[in-house]
Order: sequence, then C-alpha cells, then structure tokens
Amino acid sequence: VASAPAVESQATGAKASSRVCVAVRCRPLSEKEELAGGVCAVQTPDQARLVLKHKGENSSFNFDHVFGPEAEQRHIFETLGAPQLNQAFEGYNSTIFAYGQTGSGKTHTMLNIHAQDPEQRGLIPRISDGLFARIAELTRLHPSKHFLVECSFLEIYNEVVHDLLAPKRKDRAAGLEVKENKGVGVYVKDLTETIADSPEKLSRLLEDGLAMRAVAATKMNDTSSRSHCIFTIRLRQKDENDSSQNTISKLNLVDLAGSERAKDTGAEGTLLKEGANINKSL
Repeated sequence: VASAPAVESQATGAKASSRVCVAVRCRPLSEKEELAGGVCAVQTPDQARLVLKHKGENSSFNFDHVFGPEAEQRHIFETLGAPQLNQAFEGYNSTIFAYGQTGSGKTHTMLNIHAQDPEQRGLIPRISDGLFARIAELTRLHPSKHFLVECSFLEIYNEVVHDLLAPKRKDRAAGLEVKENKGVGVYVKDLTETIADSPEKLSRLLEDGLAMRAVAATKMNDTSSRSHCIFTIRLRQKDENDSSQNTISKLNLVDLAGSERAKDTGAEGTLLKEGANINKSL
C-alpha cells in the first residue's frame, strides 16, 4: 500500500511516518497441495511478524501487517482499504497493489467480484461500496457538496498498455502511449475514463474490463493472470459554499500478474513469452 502517511502499523502501534505500508497475506494450502502432502511453512505469531520454516530453521520477518491463512476478506479491507478510502475523501492520492508469485491469491484479494458468498469479495468491490455509501452520507449531511466519480481500467500485456474499457480495436496490438506532462504528470494518452454513479455501474465496468483481460491456465494456476491491470478511481469533490474544500484525488488499485518460473508453470511458446514479459515489467 502506497499512501498518505495515515496507515496504522501493527508493528509500531502508531500511524506510520512512511508513505509506504507493507502487508503480507499467507494463503491456505490448495487442494492440490494438500493431496500432494504439502505442509504449511509459515507461522503468524502476531499481526506484524511472520516466521518461515525452511530446512529445519526458522526465519522471522517483520512487516506493518501480517495476515494468516484464516484472515477474512472483510478484515483485509478494514485494515488496508478503508484507510485509503478515507484519504481519498481528504484529497490524497493513494495506491494499493498486490504483488507475489503466480497462484498466491492476488486476484482473490484485490477482486474476486464473482464470489458466490458476498463475504469473499475482494478489496476493489468493497472499496466501491464504501465509496458510494460515503458519498450518499456526505450529500445528505452537506447538500452543498457535489461528487463525481470517474473510472479507468488498463492492462499491461507483453509490455504493451491496453484500454480494458474500450471496444477491441484493429490497432490493439499497437497499444496506448504513456506520456508525461508538466502539469499532469505521467498519464496514458487516449485512455477511457467513464463516469460511475453507483456501485452497480462501477461493478459493471470491472466486469467488462476483466472480460477483456488476458488469462490462461498453467500448472500452478488454472486462471493465471497474464497481464498487470490497474483500475483507477478518480474522485472529484466540489463544495458550492467553500471552494477550499474542492479536491481531486485518485485511488489506484493494482492487480499484478504473478512472478513465475517456467519450470514450475510448464509454460511454453506464447505462455513462456508472456511469463518473461510479466517478470520484466514487474
């Protein structure tokens, strides 16, 4: 999590002075791993420490937050997502991204929008619900306040940037250009930005974009993400009575493709090329 300095660290018990907060989530063993006789190699003795067992030795690592295999999606959101949502309403930009090996649970943590059990939904759909609930409450309390939510969704596939909210184009292989402007900073030229006025609309944008995202089956993951994707929520706030309260903030929500070794995934041909580019662009 990269954010304004307001994420409370379990390691220190205070709000971190750094603008970067690092959390580790350990997933439970998969059915395949259990059938193969796998044994969990990590312990989480407290909320800020992880112990790794390897070749009979224990190594201890400290992080701002450590979530064990039993951690619930709701707890992940309350610890990492809710503070960033608060920062967005205060006018700060922030980023949450999931990084790890293929099959480690990044997309489950960030998205999982098709979960049959609502409690299993990931960070992005929960942030969406919280965003519009907050807007409704603030609008009720302060009628002079107005809000506009705009979304964009892109993927980086084989080192090329693609717009996941735009219809497929003949020149898709060429991708979009990454530009830099003195006043704007780094941006993607011609990237679609769509207004979302409800959590349902934002959810549809997510679904439409994910339907276009590159995925494939490997030995380590049946639905392995073959591209990095960034879903950006831009929040504009305007107060008719107090212009000092007008803000524009961005919340970047990133689901990275997993780092991988070809010998573990069994990748060949196109999959092998994808894997090399995944590692390169990380």
